[in-house]
Amino acid sequence: MELNDVVRKIKKLLAIAEDPSASDQEIQLAAYRAEKLMFKYKLDRKDIIEKNNSSKNVEEYCFEKKYTAYLSWTLIHIAKYCQTHAFYIGKLNSKANLGIIGFKDDIILCKEIALPILDYMEDTLLDLKECYIGDVDFRIFKRNWCKGFASGIKTQLDKGFIELKEEEKFEVSIIDLHPVVKEYVDKNVNAKKSHFKRNSDEGYELGVAMGSKYNFMNKKGIE
Repeated sequence: MELNDVVRKIKKLLAIAEDPSASDQEIQLAAYRAEKLMFKYKLDRKDIIEKNNSSKNVEEYCFEKKYTAYLSWTLIHIAKYCQTHAFYIGKLNSKANLGIIGFKDDIILCKEIALPILDYMEDTLLDLKECYIGDVDFRIFKRNWCKGFASGIKTQLDKGFIELKEEEKFEVSIIDLHPVVKEYVDKNVNAKKSHFKRNSDEGYELGVAMGSKYNFMNKKGIE
C-alpha cells in the first residue's frame, strides 16, 4: 500500500474516532486501527497533519463533460461513501454539469470511482435508445433506468468496500460529511429535490439489475 493511501486511511479512521455521532465501540475500534497503522508505517499524528495540509480547504470539482442529469442519482451514492457531496448544474431532464464538493483527497477517490461509472451509464443509455421498443416514451424509460441503476450501485456500496484499479482495495468509511464540508454545502449549494415516481417498471428493474452487477474491477463495467 502506498504511503498516500495509508495516510488517507488513517485520516478516515481518525475522523471516525473523533465523530461524536459514532458509538463507543466504533470510536475505540477506529482509534485502535489508526494507531496500529501509524506504528506499522512509523508515522505520528504530526505526520498526518502535515500531509493533510492540502486537504484542509473545501474544494469543488466539476467533471469535464456534461452528462445526463439523472446520473446524479448514482453520483450522490458514490459521493456519500467518499465523504463528499454531489451536485449538478442544469435541469434534471437534460444534460448537466455534475460535480463533487469535499476535501481534495476525498474528491480524488470519488472521481476514481465515479468517472468510469458515469461514462458506462452514458454509453449504455445510447445503446438502449438504439434498440428500445418499449411501450412508454424512452425519456420515461431512461429516467426509471437511471433511478434503478443508482439503487443497484447503492446495494454494492452498502457492502462496505469497493475494489478499484487491478487488485487494490480502498476501504470507504461510512460516516456523515465532515462538519466543515457540511457547512460549506449548506451555505453554497441550493438543495434540489427530485420527486421520482416510478412509471416504467421495466426500465427501473433493468437499471437495478445492471447497477447491482456493475463490475468495479473492469473499466468497461461488465464481467
